[in-house]
Amino acid sequence: MRTAVLTGTFDPVTAAEITAARKLLQEHNLDGVWLCPIGEGILSLQERQRLLAMAVKPWRHLHTGRPDVVPVMEMDITDRADEERVRAGEFLRAAQGIRRELAVSGYYLEQVVDACCKPRRAAHSRSVAEVCRKLAHAHHLDEKLAWQAGMLHDVTKKWDDDTSRRVVECYYPEMLCYSPKVWHSYTAPVFLKQVLGIRDRKLLHAVECHTLGNGNADLDRILYIADKCEPLRGYDVSAQMNTSMVSLKEGAQMVYDESRRYILETEGFDVKSTGPDTENTVG
Repeated sequence: MRTAVLTGTFDPVTAAEITAARKLLQEHNLDGVWLCPIGEGILSLQERQRLLAMAVKPWRHLHTGRPDVVPVMEMDITDRADEERVRAGEFLRAAQGIRRELAVSGYYLEQVVDACCKPRRAAHSRSVAEVCRKLAHAHHLDEKLAWQAGMLHDVTKKWDDDTSRRVVECYYPEMLCYSPKVWHSYTAPVFLKQVLGIRDRKLLHAVECHTLGNGNADLDRILYIADKCEPLRGYDVSAQMNTSMVSLKEGAQMVYDESRRYILETEGFDVKSTGPDTENTVG
């Protein structure tokens, strides 16, 4: 039995690495190729092994681990540049069988945020994510989903206005009358769906509503509160957080009212009167 073992970090396994394994199988007329993760990675060996098993499942002669017989060849096929691109958010470069799993499981989200955001914004996103987790825990809600929403809410924040405008024109034309400062709330869901493959409607809606505070779902309120109350902002939010730990609805309304008052005092306009005629209240 002619077999080969292909090692790599597979953090995660990419479409190019699966293609290389299939090509080697055919060119050397092998009976099977085994892919085996090695070395340190962002994910544990166990998780990389699990993703590998999902990635090779469609291919009859591709396997994970090591064969029972001595292989005729063993080589490292790590494509470090391609794996780094996946971790930076190019999930379409990942092996086809694991793309949805990357999105659902929330793998590499911190790396995506680091790649897409400036350092200060990335730190803010991590801080928001932890507050989201804390609020979700207090209200017996999905902590993992809340954390993911917090991590990703500002993922397109550093896009320039021209790029953002093109996306908003295509997907949310009614929002063009709003300030470009809020457009990232609408470009982010497009990015998350089309690039990362995220389809969770609760998460996408929470991201969409996080600047105007016009969402009524629990996750909408959690993200809105966390974005305004995360500790790196540097002001006392104990009253808002204490209220939010008891009632998300009351906490979000409290944050909204104070935000509205602050904008009116500092920028001279009422957020309630901007944009479409719909009333942007939280309750």
